[in-house]
Amino acid sequence: MTVTLRDFIEEELAYVREGRRTATQDLTLEQLRWQAAPGANSIGYLLWHVGRVEDNFVQRFIGRGDEVWQSSGWQERFGYESRGIGTGFTPEEAGGVPIPSLETLWGYLDEVRVRTLAYLSSLDWETLPEKPRADRFPQWSIQTILRQLSAHANQHLGEINYLRGLMGLGGALG
Repeated sequence: MTVTLRDFIEEELAYVREGRRTATQDLTLEQLRWQAAPGANSIGYLLWHVGRVEDNFVQRFIGRGDEVWQSSGWQERFGYESRGIGTGFTPEEAGGVPIPSLETLWGYLDEVRVRTLAYLSSLDWETLPEKPRADRFPQWSIQTILRQLSAHANQHLGEINYLRGLMGLGGALG
């Protein structure tokens, strides 16, 4: 069986996603919102942020289209109108992101992933070196963005498991 680069990227994104699902499937709303200290990120915030980054990078940055966040009305379901993705947020701004139910969080994450996979299925791999926003971000090629998505997702899965440990829940294998 020949494994393509697309297969590898899809498998990597799926592996980390399942790790996040395993790490969050048993959490209550209180646990999703729990902060280790004032201004610290909660698990719910981290889930929202991971979805927002993937949505932004794939739909808006590479695809130059509408993000799922706006086009499918997720901002209304979250009760949060910001177009921000949670990077560069102050602790107050991060604390202002409403954390809805786990079902709502995963609904958003699921729809974002469907759109990401649709993009990957249509990707021409010769275009990986292309820089979709070379005018403003000359260092960001499609390849760089896909690599960053994987690293970003892994980083936050580790944080989610760490927060589970701080709550006395233990880490979840992913």
